[in-house]
Amino acid sequence: MDNFDPFFVDAIWLSIAFAGGLLAKRIGLPPLVGFLLGGFIINFSGFHQGQIYSAVEAMSDIGVMLLLFTIGLKLKLKTLFKKEIWATATIHIVLTILALSGVFTLLTFSGLQLFTGLTFTSSLMISFALSFSSTVFVVKSLESRGEFESYHGKLAIGILIIQDIFAVLFITFSDNKLPSLWVFTLPILLWVLKKLLSKILNTLEHGEMIPVFGFFATFIAGAFSFSFFGLKPDLGALIIGMLLVNHPRVDELYKRMVEYKDFFLIAFFINVGLIGLPSSSTVLTAIILLPLVVFKGVLFLLILSRFQLQPRTAFLGALSLSNFSEFGLIVGVVGLNIGLINEEWLVALALLMAFSFAISAPLSNYSHVIFDKFKFWILKINQNTKGEDCEPVDFGNAEYLVIGLGSVGKPAYDTLQTEYGQKVLGLDYNTELIEQLGQKRSNVKWADSTDSELWDKVDSSKLKAVFLTMSEEETNLNILKAINRINNRSFKIFTICHYPDQKVKYLNEGAHFVFDYKNYLGKDYVEQSLNQL
Repeated sequence: MDNFDPFFVDAIWLSIAFAGGLLAKRIGLPPLVGFLLGGFIINFSGFHQGQIYSAVEAMSDIGVMLLLFTIGLKLKLKTLFKKEIWATATIHIVLTILALSGVFTLLTFSGLQLFTGLTFTSSLMISFALSFSSTVFVVKSLESRGEFESYHGKLAIGILIIQDIFAVLFITFSDNKLPSLWVFTLPILLWVLKKLLSKILNTLEHGEMIPVFGFFATFIAGAFSFSFFGLKPDLGALIIGMLLVNHPRVDELYKRMVEYKDFFLIAFFINVGLIGLPSSSTVLTAIILLPLVVFKGVLFLLILSRFQLQPRTAFLGALSLSNFSEFGLIVGVVGLNIGLINEEWLVALALLMAFSFAISAPLSNYSHVIFDKFKFWILKINQNTKGEDCEPVDFGNAEYLVIGLGSVGKPAYDTLQTEYGQKVLGLDYNTELIEQLGQKRSNVKWADSTDSELWDKVDSSKLKAVFLTMSEEETNLNILKAINRINNRSFKIFTICHYPDQKVKYLNEGAHFVFDYKNYLGKDYVEQSLNQL
């Protein structure tokens, strides 16, 4: 592959990625499973040598840094200080290390090749590597289901960030290479960068300079600055994003950058399959360790339930985190460099991560169905729920319900309230948005409307109409499915769509009217303009 034209190299991996993603989508799996399969196909075919590996690895690194930057744009620092986030992440890592190191010690007597001669220190390091969940996988999974802004989505992201901080600390101190003394000036630099980047963003128009600014902020202000101080570039990308979280144009920046992030992350999943050629012993080791995904998820569920969260929140958060991480591979590379594990263990960890993605992806896709099926048992785990995620016990006198208080939902709510006053109720699953809107709008509440438990509990007999204004297709579909469980409901459901195929899906799920945003927008524009004549 070294002598092939770069265009040919890109054509190979992009074609295989596209075919794999398309196949996965056709059989009901997320495209990322197809991308993983594509990586293994490239590996087995022998195309992984030379330029294709270098190209995919470089694009993978870009994708991960863009991912962390976009996470930062949505993550407020105070979120990380919630005990259900930092304490859950810390307790889970400690208990996982204790439990798995004991398991690995026992497996040294099994006669299996990779476990023979494994030292206790090596067992501790592998256990630490397996304590992490995949930031890339979880974010992609949440976004595909329209749950990135949900309470359990932000809970999972917060836990992942704490895990990533532990990984960065481990890598920093195991390198025997301390950060530069200039690191003490980092707070000053961050203060200057926040002021400077905010001013620059204010001056930009809405064109191509927005994504160019995003790349500059990610790779120059973030990654390059932190690497200069001897810190992880990925951490720099995350923190620079967090510095801009309160900027008035942060949503615009996020929307422009997320598409680039999605493309470059294709290379990340391809790259997983290129890490090394599997052998019978590495495949067997990965299969033996795969049930630890269940242990990981159950442990998260039990810990989260101790913080008085709703059982559904704890379950969805735990299920999202039931996988193994790319940071585990980075920790594995450190272990390889200091002689704690061999190359076969690194390949086994890569296979284990890939297998966990393949299992976790379809489970995450059907997370709501799984909860509804087993909720009788899940609800028994924690009956004492007093957390932020407690939903309203009734809709009061509301006759009109607006679900989703974004760019469409807010004016819809205001229009209805002007006409009907307190008979209008607004719901959204973004706690920070509800806190902000509650200062000006008297009847808005936090709730996860995809939760069938919510619709089982509340009295909806007074409702005349429900307006779905969420921007994510999957979220609207999940809400419709939850509402459809209500027996003898008398209210009608109205929703909004951006594409013709969405309209068909919403009508099939029971919507009475679907507002075709793009078609009606032109009509409304002309009608309102002509009224000015």
